[in-house]
Amino acid sequence: MRTPLLRQLAFRVRLLCAAVILVGGFFPPYVPGDAMVPPEEIAFSVPQVLMVEDGFLMKSSSLTQQGARRAYAEGIIHVVQDGESLQRIARKYTLQPDTIVWANRLDPGRGLQPGQELVILPVDGVLHSVARGQTLSRIADLYGIPAEEIRRQNKLTGDFIVVGQELIVPGGKPIVQRPVQVAVQPPAKPGAKPTQPPKVPPAAAAILTPGVFQMPCNCFATQYYHPGHYAVDLQTKGGGPVFAAEDGEVIRADYGWSGGYGNVVEIDHGNQLVTLYAHNRELYVKPGDHVKRGQTIAWMGNTGRVYGATGIHVHFEVRVKGVKKNPMLYLQ
Repeated sequence: MRTPLLRQLAFRVRLLCAAVILVGGFFPPYVPGDAMVPPEEIAFSVPQVLMVEDGFLMKSSSLTQQGARRAYAEGIIHVVQDGESLQRIARKYTLQPDTIVWANRLDPGRGLQPGQELVILPVDGVLHSVARGQTLSRIADLYGIPAEEIRRQNKLTGDFIVVGQELIVPGGKPIVQRPVQVAVQPPAKPGAKPTQPPKVPPAAAAILTPGVFQMPCNCFATQYYHPGHYAVDLQTKGGGPVFAAEDGEVIRADYGWSGGYGNVVEIDHGNQLVTLYAHNRELYVKPGDHVKRGQTIAWMGNTGRVYGATGIHVHFEVRVKGVKKNPMLYLQ
């Protein structure tokens, strides 16, 4: 009697176990909460795609191991492969070749090398490294790009920026495009014997400022940009050398009254950007010369509309597309 009962009980147990296994197959396994892996820690690969956010065309940046996408303002690093050209890489990222050239300061005359690393910006534009004294509004004025566009592109909260911070200026172009040729011989003064520029101590000529232009002299400001005076007056006690604020081509070097400028020099730096240096005593360049940043181009004087013998200074103007800008935007 007991043997059939035991067999019947064992059969029922096996039947129950089979039912439990069958039903359990329809439910996910139980995992304790502290043993679960956060989704963001699971590595995965996502192809780069184009996205539109707030009207900006942006690319997905490279992913971290946790799968979190970096900020839109950050570029990605592209390693040049064998046979790749600048144009091919630009097409791959839907950018203008110039954007890659500007961001990486490439020499257009040299080809890319396999293994070379290139910074790829998310949009066409330029990288700007914030210099001492610069504000977001000044940077916007410098490139002619609305501050709000720069703020959104770089995901800035407010206008707080720090020295050395790199900002993407969407749609921006380099302030200066430097020519290759350099003048080595100063011109002769009209109607006089050739004049050599006075020797300037190397340390003096090498003094630069961290802005777009270097100071055109070892001097201090005596008058700033304001209505009626669209320039900055810079003075060295007793006079001194006047330097080219940046590489460029001399387009004017005139002696005389010159509409009040006196002996004046103008330099074209490309991108419709021109600097003017007025009231000089002597000029050491002529139209057509290509000058380097920091090269001595004149000697400070008080020619033209200057009052008194103590008015020795250089009247420095910056013109963009023919419009006189505040030079202090460029001299930092």
